[in-house]
Amino acid sequence: MPEVEYTTTAKLPVETIWEFVREMDNWATFVAGYESHEKASEDDSTWVLKGDVGVLARTVKFAVHVDEWAGPERVRFSLKGLNEPMEGSGTFLLSVHEEEGASPEPGAPRDGFFTRLFTAIARFFYGLVHGRAERAESADAGPGSGMSRLVFRLRVDPGGPMAPMVNAMMKPMMMPAAEGLANQIMATLEKRHGVE
Repeated sequence: MPEVEYTTTAKLPVETIWEFVREMDNWATFVAGYESHEKASEDDSTWVLKGDVGVLARTVKFAVHVDEWAGPERVRFSLKGLNEPMEGSGTFLLSVHEEEGASPEPGAPRDGFFTRLFTAIARFFYGLVHGRAERAESADAGPGSGMSRLVFRLRVDPGGPMAPMVNAMMKPMMMPAAEGLANQIMATLEKRHGVE
């Protein structure tokens, strides 16, 4: 099952970022492949995403349920495919960025050469198709006064007979999508609050 995590920082208060991410209408259009979403309640919505995974182009409809609103630190949600056998989950984590970020644990598995290569290619094409978020110069400048960290985690688990192939093709494309979402959120807030 493909799973990615992307971390970025901005010179914004955690509460400012929380006020934005706690309302999905603010950032829904930043999701890669976004077609539409419809809220049924504060916790439940239906999302339509168009995904291109290698030679497969599909429009996938997801039931999205927010499992936890723990403001201003965390939003956890789960996904269930309505027209495709797919499940997943995601998390936004927010914190004050005062200390150096943790490096990967020693001995943690590292993606192989081909996965890194395909991720780099996917990142390039993602940037061509979706554009790049124009971030403030202070973005990802490291810890310091007024810096906040946003971590976005995403896991998607395709099912059905094509699952192994879809898994292999999806993983390199998920990191650019996670980066794009997190950076678009931060770029929008940096512009809105005059962060340079």
